[in-house]
Amino acid sequence: MPLITALIFSALPVLIYWLYNTETIYLHAISVFSTLLSTSAGLNYCLTSSPLLPPPKVLSDSLGFDISESAFANQVWLPDTSYAIKASIGDLTIFEHEYSAPGREVVQSLLDTSFRVGSVTKTFTVLAILRSADKIKLSDSITKFIPELSKETYEDVTIGALASHTSGLGRYIYVGDLAVVPGFNPAALGLPSVDSTGGKVSTCDPFPGGRICTREEVIAGLNNPAYHARSPDSGPLYSNIGYALLGMALEAVHHKSTEQTIQDLIIDPLGLGKTSFSAPSNKSTALLPRSKADAGWFLPNFGNYNPSGGLWSTPNDLLVFLQSILSHKLLSAPETRRWLQPRAFLPSVHQAVGESWEILRPTDLHVKTPRPIDIFTKPGGVKGYAANTAIIPEYDIALTITAAGGQANDAVSALFPLIVRPLVAYADKLAREQAATQYAGTYKTSIAGAQSSLTLVVDGGPGLSITDWAMNGVPVLQSLATVQKIPFESFSARLYPADPDSRDAGKDVWRVSFDRMDKKQDLADLQCIGWNQIDVFRYVSEPLDTVVFSKDEHEARSVELLGWRIALKKA
Repeated sequence: MPLITALIFSALPVLIYWLYNTETIYLHAISVFSTLLSTSAGLNYCLTSSPLLPPPKVLSDSLGFDISESAFANQVWLPDTSYAIKASIGDLTIFEHEYSAPGREVVQSLLDTSFRVGSVTKTFTVLAILRSADKIKLSDSITKFIPELSKETYEDVTIGALASHTSGLGRYIYVGDLAVVPGFNPAALGLPSVDSTGGKVSTCDPFPGGRICTREEVIAGLNNPAYHARSPDSGPLYSNIGYALLGMALEAVHHKSTEQTIQDLIIDPLGLGKTSFSAPSNKSTALLPRSKADAGWFLPNFGNYNPSGGLWSTPNDLLVFLQSILSHKLLSAPETRRWLQPRAFLPSVHQAVGESWEILRPTDLHVKTPRPIDIFTKPGGVKGYAANTAIIPEYDIALTITAAGGQANDAVSALFPLIVRPLVAYADKLAREQAATQYAGTYKTSIAGAQSSLTLVVDGGPGLSITDWAMNGVPVLQSLATVQKIPFESFSARLYPADPDSRDAGKDVWRVSFDRMDKKQDLADLQCIGWNQIDVFRYVSEPLDTVVFSKDEHEARSVELLGWRIALKKA
């Protein structure tokens, strides 16, 4: 426990949890993956930047996924904490589980019960910004919307930097100043007395439940050199006050409160009837404090920090919200893909930061081809409540975990890997099975007596393996190996999905990746530059590495090889 925490923990538990526990779910989740090692050097394949296979489709009558109750049997780490889990692939729920701790029962399913979700709110705030693209651009300076801010200090602080925690702003302004903590002894840290500092202590926004700062007081604090943003875009620094500024920007362009803007742009269009910034009061429909032991739970309005962590929601609502991101209901597919990108890297090779997202790239998720899997998470937590939301676009997975009780953070931290590992393994297995059914096989045609064929299989490697390829009687694989001066026994050709938008149009575009299996390990896997070896050869304008499948409802019926101007029918 840090020294400062130890000194003042007993004086003001509410404040300390606000300061130190708000994002501990993410930190716990990171620790779970901290021992993972990069596996790309151990692979014989250089993977492309696209998914290895299309995401699986789940039919309601063939779920096949479950986690044994024994996985949840050991409740010693959360004896007084209730939690709920819900996961989906596509728009179909494939797993849900809930546990009510003694004394925290409600008269309905926890999946439909309100929890405070803390910083999960940040994803809603950023989505509201992105849905306001005609009024706010990520490249805009925050001074465009809050002109009272010091231009000299904040001109280079952009909306995108605030959203990705790279603005250089600290965590809060006035929240957490030790000078306002009852019973805190400055001498215990060798600090001068408050009076001798010559500084003034703000009495607003000391912690949720205190007097809420006015807009003028917030801006005055940000213009105080003690709170200035430092070196924007130099690296990630988690900032809650940055999201308060995003809320002010939304208010400036929509001429209404941030809370109402999020209601209008997200909550109402998605029908999230139990998601709100208003604290519920009905103990039968929300997990609320029940005893003196729960007295420190946060219930008050978060005020200026509502855009950062003020929402209440249910597992059912949160899953609908996450599914809407994957299905592009509120943003177009290109806009969503731009959002699901890293903005800055963190010291671990398995972590990155996006615009609201905290991105994990674990490599031990028990998939057939070990590799980093991108998991876009947004955790949140305040004392008594914890949540973690995640989407995994490669598999069309959405996951939400919410908890309430004395060990909410510990519960969510332990549950996250417990669910993610089997969930991803199941989706990976299902994607491979469906690819084998829908795409694998031999495609043939004969033109003027010359045979052309392409044989695809799902084997132990990534994507679809091309095991045989002849065009107009010419063995293409052998010829390509010769051209690239690769021994044929070391030559590999595999197909990967290349254009997710094409699947909806009925013309499924894939690309061929050529590889050699006798590579030597190099610095930073420099021999693996598959993204730089796409669309290298064309013939009379058409690419040689691109094929287009034509599918019916169940499987591919033919494949067109664009460079050869030949369509092969599935045998």
